[in-house]
Amino acid sequence: MRRITLFAILLCFWFTGCDPLPLLVPDGSAPLYYGTIETVERVYDGDTIRDVAIQIYPLRSQSARTPETSLMLWPGIERRVDGIYSITNIRIAGIDTPEKYPTRAGRTEVSLQREKQRAAAATDFLKQLLLENSSVDGGIAFVIRNPQPDKYAGRVVADIFCVNGDVSINVAEALLTAGHAVVYTGGTKTHDWGAE
Repeated sequence: MRRITLFAILLCFWFTGCDPLPLLVPDGSAPLYYGTIETVERVYDGDTIRDVAIQIYPLRSQSARTPETSLMLWPGIERRVDGIYSITNIRIAGIDTPEKYPTRAGRTEVSLQREKQRAAAATDFLKQLLLENSSVDGGIAFVIRNPQPDKYAGRVVADIFCVNGDVSINVAEALLTAGHAVVYTGGTKTHDWGAE
């Protein structure tokens, strides 16, 4: 089934000469990418979104398409009607949220349950943020900036922005403001999400 996403709409604007990009994210020179997920259930937890489709090569017309026989697909690369997509998991840069499955080492059951409840709240907050600000025709689309390789294979770390009209919402900042995340720049995590 063919669906129109925010990404496709923005590409149409771009190809026809309109430039909506300055409205989407704060000023900066970093390239922008557009990611889509088919369902909000792809939100794994408060700081990770799974199976994000990012168009890396648009197919502008039938004549410009790469012949099927000459296209070698790599794992995580998909050919779709409108282009070539990279499918990846994205961790939101600069923050840490509670874990759905926290480490048990030396922790009480009460502490573990508190962290699980906070993880569920952070996940629900991110899902709602995406649904309210990035939902288009049954799909969910958002803007990605500054992707970097993650320590886990198959995942990148990046800044994520939702778009609501001409207003962009920095997802990390929204999670921090709501108390569902703490600042995290790598290394050992020190925040105790199970504390009272």
